[in-house]
Amino acid sequence: MKQIALFTLVLLLLLPARSSEACMNCVNSVTDVHTPFLNSLIGVFFGWLMIMLIFNRPLTKGTKRFFYFGVPIFALGFLVIIPLGVGLAVLFCWFIYLLCRILLILFKKEETIRKNLIPFGVNALALTVSFILIFVTTTQANSTPGLIRSMGSVSPFYPGTVHSVMSRLIQRGPEVVEPLSETLDKTLDRDYISPFLPTRIAYCLSEIGSPQAEAVLKQVVAEEIDLSDDKNTKWEAAVCCLYADCAGPRAVPVLQTLLERSDEKQQFIPLCALVRTGDLSAINSVLDQVDDLQKQLKQPFTNRGYAAMIRLTLQALAEGQSPEDLKASPIYHRMLLGLRPDHRTQTGIVWNQLWDGELDISVLQDHWSQILKQSVENDAE
Repeated sequence: MKQIALFTLVLLLLLPARSSEACMNCVNSVTDVHTPFLNSLIGVFFGWLMIMLIFNRPLTKGTKRFFYFGVPIFALGFLVIIPLGVGLAVLFCWFIYLLCRILLILFKKEETIRKNLIPFGVNALALTVSFILIFVTTTQANSTPGLIRSMGSVSPFYPGTVHSVMSRLIQRGPEVVEPLSETLDKTLDRDYISPFLPTRIAYCLSEIGSPQAEAVLKQVVAEEIDLSDDKNTKWEAAVCCLYADCAGPRAVPVLQTLLERSDEKQQFIPLCALVRTGDLSAINSVLDQVDDLQKQLKQPFTNRGYAAMIRLTLQALAEGQSPEDLKASPIYHRMLLGLRPDHRTQTGIVWNQLWDGELDISVLQDHWSQILKQSVENDAE
């Protein structure tokens, strides 16, 4: 047991500060959002252990060496390889212990306080520092820069947490557009672009929907997205569609330009985005190229996520009864980006990622012509 405790201590000292996330990254990314102070408190706990061990006399005596050294370090070591959330239970017990020790010393005679001045001071300092860290780290995490950082770190397998963070940014309105835009620019300038943060920032901008937010999305689609090759384009596909959701018909010229300079294998991205604009000319253009989209589904290079994107777009064209239905198709789900916007429709479409129905092009062109003209008339009234 002594060797295990020593090995655990060595690992704890050598591994990076956030090493506990190495094995349980998905779970711990959520824990970091809900309890941003946890890592800092574990650091305080570790420091308190070391100080108490230094001033603890029984450390050199046989059996007690295990209780004063082995058990604490072994328990702390487990925090490296298990979900960080378990650390909350450890820290809660530690807080209770500190409070009991402080209260016991206070309720005794003054001589006892003088004799136990070092442990009393260390315990009181640890408790005070812990509460300060909880307040400071929580405040920082709830700031706009803190929310943006945590938004990009949350695993896509926890869309509920992702949307919780994004909704807090969206509620702050146009005031967060500038920091979101700055973070997006820095992210896109990197050699390797993780798809999570750009798409989540784009989602926030799309939901905010202000002219400034729309301008940022337009610039990204027009200047940053390159579909001239067949590289992985997951974040580009999501951003194009989010721009279409935000700008509507105003996005058509930019998406048409992107379509013209796209590789043949990537043209389905601007085509699917054009459908979501709700513009009649764009929809007719896509309907004229339905055969190309259906051929793409049969190609071996089209992965399941993109195939679902195409099928859901075609289903929206075939079964949609309003412009809102065109934007409601859950194309983001299979991209595994953590985006799960509400895809329910008033017309009750049951979305199917394997949809393979028939499309009558001329009938659908007349169908959407009537729907969109009626929608324009209703808006005018």
